[in-house]
Amino acid sequence: MSGYKYDEEGGQFFTFVLTALLALIIPYTYRVLRPKRDAAQVHGWLDQRGHKTRIVKWMMRTPSSVWILRASILVVGWCGVVYLFHRVASAAQSTQHTIYDPFAILGIAASATEREIRRQYRRLSLEFHPDKVKPDASNQTKEEIESHYIELTKAYKALTDETIRKNYEEYGHPDGRQEMSMGIALPTWVVESKNNVWVLAGYGLLFGVVLPVLVARWWYGARSRTKDGVLNATALAFFMKLKPTVSAEDMPLMLAQTEELQAYATSLQPRDETAYKQLESATLLSYKDVYNKELSLETAGPRSVQRALILFTSYLHRVETGNDHVAEVQHAVGRYSEKLLTSLMAMSTAHNRLKQTNAIRDMTAHVVQAVPLFGGRISEVLQLPHMTMTLAKKVAEHDMVAKQGIQGLWKVPDAERKALLCGEKGMTDEQYAECMRALSEWPRIEMVDAYFTVVGEERVNAGSMMHLVLKLRLLPLKRDGSLLRHGRRLDAKNKDGQDSVRPGTSEDAKPNEAHSGRQRMGYVYAPHFCEERRPQWFMQMGDNKNDHLILSPTKFGDVGVTETRVVHMPIIAPPEPGLYVFQVDVASDSYVGSNASKLMRLYVAEQLMPKPEEEDEISDPEEDSIAGQMAIMRGERVKPSNAVYEEEEDEDEGDEEEDEEEDDDDDDDSDSD
Repeated sequence: MSGYKYDEEGGQFFTFVLTALLALIIPYTYRVLRPKRDAAQVHGWLDQRGHKTRIVKWMMRTPSSVWILRASILVVGWCGVVYLFHRVASAAQSTQHTIYDPFAILGIAASATEREIRRQYRRLSLEFHPDKVKPDASNQTKEEIESHYIELTKAYKALTDETIRKNYEEYGHPDGRQEMSMGIALPTWVVESKNNVWVLAGYGLLFGVVLPVLVARWWYGARSRTKDGVLNATALAFFMKLKPTVSAEDMPLMLAQTEELQAYATSLQPRDETAYKQLESATLLSYKDVYNKELSLETAGPRSVQRALILFTSYLHRVETGNDHVAEVQHAVGRYSEKLLTSLMAMSTAHNRLKQTNAIRDMTAHVVQAVPLFGGRISEVLQLPHMTMTLAKKVAEHDMVAKQGIQGLWKVPDAERKALLCGEKGMTDEQYAECMRALSEWPRIEMVDAYFTVVGEERVNAGSMMHLVLKLRLLPLKRDGSLLRHGRRLDAKNKDGQDSVRPGTSEDAKPNEAHSGRQRMGYVYAPHFCEERRPQWFMQMGDNKNDHLILSPTKFGDVGVTETRVVHMPIIAPPEPGLYVFQVDVASDSYVGSNASKLMRLYVAEQLMPKPEEEDEISDPEEDSIAGQMAIMRGERVKPSNAVYEEEEDEDEGDEEEDEEEDDDDDDDSDSD
């Protein structure tokens, strides 16, 4: 017989739950307790982790509630594992599933002969016969003694009696086929009628409420935002507003009009009103001090847009406030603005607008460093540690700094530089030493070489596939203090305006990553940005004359100091032959002023067309052939057949003779008349 039964003892059910719990709790434990491995490779003081202001560190911290929740999950999870393991062990001990073995009952080997079996049974029957064993002497009841003797007899017959042995061999038991049960790994209380309401309520809550809510939250959350992380409504507004006439000065207001920044602005509480008023006044003063003009709020529109514009501008001008909540909102606006600029640049790139794309690209680095968008040398110098707006303006007025920026400040004699930065309202000696350390390690990008190449060719043909090859490296001032202009040495051999095409190699078609000069770098020094990010670079190519973007900004990283980073980018050559002049730009996505550019001449030759193969001359078909008849129907020329032509001539001559004879007969008839 066979039947189904539920797990009365709970062993199967608890084993299933224990397995599922272990599958979840072990990976979670590893994720929470594993040591964090830093994939970045730090090369100095500047690219170390942790260069953040107090408020940014506070915003980037993991909340204590999260740690408490994680610890609670771990404790409850492992307590559940211990409990379930105990229940499974208890169920295993209480469950008796033994295999019937007559040899073990008789205490003989499985290879024993029939004679040995009879002898062993005779000895055991004499020893354990109910008449021989006294209950008091053996500490057993009479029923136990009789049951043991019956087991001995049954085992003996299972090995000697032909019918019983056949049952044992076929069904594993001398009594024949036994009842077979298939257990279901669910406890009995699940199907008990008194628990039906609670079980159905649990199933309904799980599959009717929790699961649909989670799926809907994931689905609509994913569909409501673009791949850049901005709302679809914001992306649509950018698409409608980003016209060719929109300049860099118009973009701060465009960012302030987004739903996200307005939501940050409206998150300020009534108790923050006083601190916000002070922030607004200080921001307007700083804006006028840097740009020598007023920040117009009246034309911004609603109050929420005005507040978002003030928060964004105050973040860029590093205006401090004594209210931590206002400061958090201020830095959150700056962090989200970087996402908005990424979305804007994607749309400008889609329209191939060179100048507009460059403006948005440069704004990204200004937002990461929290410096004014159009501050020039002030914004560049303000990136250094312990540099205030007042000091930055003072330093930017120096001739060397005004001409060369940060690298010009490095060329200023130390005594003069220290007198410029230190003083009553300047840096202390310790702050000055830290500032100089950062200045010495500042990541200037050097364009070692740049050229076009075509694999297997010495020239670029119209419409052919070519590669733009850039060789780059970082050149900190402490390593080499040579001045760079547009990221290139002043004595660079490859001057702008020279032909930039070189013969290609197989490595240009399939760049080898092992020889690309990749070198792991540390983190960006951005104390006001709420993120630890690794430095990356934009690479692009465009036509300044026509304001046309040819190669969209493409990011790459792992540019080191000791290795030359080689970057390959496939490009389609112009479709028309001629001489073209393009500008290749490499710009940092995190540091202001760390860029390189080069004008490159490209001569495109005319595409050589292969000579057509000469076709074999085919003679005209004869008119008496099938091909000739078809050619006649098409009106084409055919070759007349000689045989047919001669026969037709003979026939014509015969016809003419007959005609002459008929004419003579007619004449004779007329004469006779």
